[in-house]
Amino acid sequence: MLITIIFTATEATLLFLGIFSPFARIQEFWIFEEEFSIYSLIFSLFDQQNFLLGVTILVFGILIPFVRLCTNCIPSSRLQNLNLHKLAMLDIFLISFLIFSSQMSYFFEVSLLKGFYFLFAALVVSYFNHWIAKGRDNVNK
Repeated sequence: MLITIIFTATEATLLFLGIFSPFARIQEFWIFEEEFSIYSLIFSLFDQQNFLLGVTILVFGILIPFVRLCTNCIPSSRLQNLNLHKLAMLDIFLISFLIFSSQMSYFFEVSLLKGFYFLFAALVVSYFNHWIAKGRDNVNK
C-alpha cells in the first residue's frame, strides 16, 4: 500500500508539472514561434469558441487522469474496473500527430518541451502503479 501511495504522489506531481509546463513549441515559416502548455491550450481553445476540442482535451488530458489518481487511493472495485488507463493521455496522441504533421511539412516545425516529458513520465508511473496494484490484488485473492 505504501508503494501505491508513493507512485500516486509521484504521478500527481508529474501530471501537475506536465499540465502547467510548456508542452511544445511551434515555429511557423521560420519566423513565428509559440509555446503552449495543456492549460494554456485549453483556455485558448475556449476563447476561440472551439468547445468540442477544448472539452475533449480537458476530459481526456486532465479529468480522466485525475479520476484515475483518485481510484488509486480509493479501494473500490467498481472504480478500478473502469480501466481508465486506456482513455487517459489523449494529449500524448495529439502531440504525436502534430509532430508527424510537422515532419511532412516545410511550413511549420514542432519541438517538444519539458511539459511533454513530464506527462509522458506520469503515464509511465501510472502504468507501473497499475501493474503493481494488479499484482498485489492477484496475490490477495
